Amino acid sequence: MKQNTKTWLLVDGHNMAFRCFYGVPQMTTTYGLHVNAIYGWVRSLWKLEDMIQPDAVCVFFDSGGSTARKNILSTYKANRKVMPEELKQQLEYMNLLAVAHGYYITAKEGIEADDLLASFSEKLNECDETSYIASGDKDFAQCVGEHTFQMLPPTAQSKGAWRILDRYGIKENFGVFPEQIVDYLSLLGDASDNILGVEGIGAKRAEKFLNQFGNIENLLQNLDKIPSEKIRKNLLNSLGLIERNRELITLRKTMEFNIPATIISRSPEDIFNLLQNLQLNSLLALARKRYKLPNQAELFDDIP
Repeated sequence: MKQNTKTWLLVDGHNMAFRCFYGVPQMTTTYGLHVNAIYGWVRSLWKLEDMIQPDAVCVFFDSGGSTARKNILSTYKANRKVMPEELKQQLEYMNLLAVAHGYYITAKEGIEADDLLASFSEKLNECDETSYIASGDKDFAQCVGEHTFQMLPPTAQSKGAWRILDRYGIKENFGVFPEQIVDYLSLLGDASDNILGVEGIGAKRAEKFLNQFGNIENLLQNLDKIPSEKIRKNLLNSLGLIERNRELITLRKTMEFNIPATIISRSPEDIFNLLQNLQLNSLLALARKRYKLPNQAELFDDIP
């Protein structure tokens, strides 16, 4: 590996925003702005930074969703609820705080954030640079490799800690390796994206088939080894569905990026001002301790 390579934190912005919005109790300013998602979002990013000590951070946001996938399946993600207005009004401030923290922001109209992030990660991989993808979206498991890791958000099972998954962590978590994730989800479907799977095939059966046959091609060439006649028929009747699912689930890694050469460059004053205006006083106190300015260190020594 090159000695001058950097470590990147790649954040699925909307995924984290939704998790924070529903995971943090409602909080509002005296002028009526909801700030609970902002609070959780900042705390989560600080925790991630402390865990992996990245040289640079990039946050990816959706801007209009995926035109290509909607052309393949008109009902793609049609089952998802409209973003609550209370969350939508917080996104602007998340962007401002990200910029103040020295993070890069990436969004492109008509291109899903997942594809942007996957393309960016692939470009980093080509440069032998390490990337950590912070997202609970299982689609990103297909990106995991020698230089790429997925970070899953805290759960009760993980005792409130983010989990870092390498290739073998993906296998332990999903039952299949990263290169099998697309086939796994193509058989199983993905309810969160309104993608139907093959009838009669659940997670355990999809896992079993891929561990036995390796991939869908080998599975279809060995249908005679499947005891259930019903499942054999379902697979044969679902060839078109499986192929369509593959197109929907495969992340597009062909977006062009020029990888920035600069590292994180923060603006503590902007961070302090934003948090003060948002009346997030406990976060402001933590930020002042976290980002002490050289000539102001003494002013913050009494902050708990």
